[in-house]
Amino acid sequence: MKTIDYPAPTRLRPFQLTQIKTPWPIRQLLGRPFAPTPEEYAKLHQGLFEGDPVMDRYIQSRIEQSSEKPDWREFHQALHSPKPSEFQGSDALQTLLKSTCTNPTWVDRNLIEDGVQFIHSTGRAATDVLRDMALMGGYLMVAFNKTLILTGELEKGAAPRLASTAQWWLKVVNPNANCAGGPGALATLRVRWMHALVRHQLRNSPQWDSNQWGLPINQVDMAATYLGFSAVMLLGLRKMGIVVTPHNSRAVMQLWKLIGWQMGVREEWLVDTEQQALVKLRQFLFTHSPPDESTHRLASALAGEPLSRNYASLQTLRKHYAHQKHLSSSWYLLGPRMFHKLGLRAPFGPFIALLAVPARVAHHALGRTIPGQWARLIRHGRKAQEIAVAELQQRQADQPNTPVSVNAN
Repeated sequence: MKTIDYPAPTRLRPFQLTQIKTPWPIRQLLGRPFAPTPEEYAKLHQGLFEGDPVMDRYIQSRIEQSSEKPDWREFHQALHSPKPSEFQGSDALQTLLKSTCTNPTWVDRNLIEDGVQFIHSTGRAATDVLRDMALMGGYLMVAFNKTLILTGELEKGAAPRLASTAQWWLKVVNPNANCAGGPGALATLRVRWMHALVRHQLRNSPQWDSNQWGLPINQVDMAATYLGFSAVMLLGLRKMGIVVTPHNSRAVMQLWKLIGWQMGVREEWLVDTEQQALVKLRQFLFTHSPPDESTHRLASALAGEPLSRNYASLQTLRKHYAHQKHLSSSWYLLGPRMFHKLGLRAPFGPFIALLAVPARVAHHALGRTIPGQWARLIRHGRKAQEIAVAELQQRQADQPNTPVSVNAN
């Protein structure tokens, strides 16, 4: 097994405990077992201590110039310039821009645009899956939670986190948004810069235990996040009644492969197919401790977000319906075993979520088969997503402090 420069953090299971058995049908579907090889295990170990070298070097160069108050004006000026790749800034900034304002050779522009159109066609099903499955399920990965808690994100409430993530998602899932220097690519670069600042802050904090958690926002955690927006979303859309063809799957995976690369994920962690993604995600679980109090606190905050919403009429009734609807959706999408690990309970189980599935199946199937309806489905679905994100922004402005769900453990 490859020698690693860092001791194994306690969050990483010993190699012997990763050699789980994969059920035969799943092994046939994936073409391999979940258990990592010795080489893959060594990569997991190394990835827990790898950040984003290009962006990290830029952050370090600015801090070295002025440690008390680093000047980030040139970075923001570059993002707002007509041609960011040609912006005349510091050497470190030019290195960063030249490495990110280009597209890799493997990019298939047509396939990416097909992925964008498919996601638009799914309407609010996509935003619900990202909220109730990808984001909620992500709280089971305890090392993620430590970053949120130590940066004070928990105290800010779930609504601001949800709104900012949704705004970024809306920008990147847009036609031609992620071409070199495009608005989506620049929005991702800004998020990447924020991640590097957090990484610098926490790695130098006495509260961060690298022997336990590795590097903050490391390559393994970034790769898991990007797969949450792609492979996890596709799994959830199927459960919501959306037909996902093999072409749709390849297109969405190609779209998020590019976004992951723009976010600073190294190519060795990027994948082309759902099958490869599922193997990676299962192996990433070996790098996380069992759910703890942080899981319950963050899940409860997100579950309680609907209780902070403002409606024009029947406010109390609609708040509580939205609360139960999202709990039911998480129960259905994650499954009862994972849902209960979050410390939540759903009085109606999956039944509220299941009620919407038949109508969604019919709506999406008709949109695919009736001539001229596919374009309409894409247009209306995108509008529904924009409305959903706008509502989140309005809720954040109206009531920044999110009540804690009755599910608080």
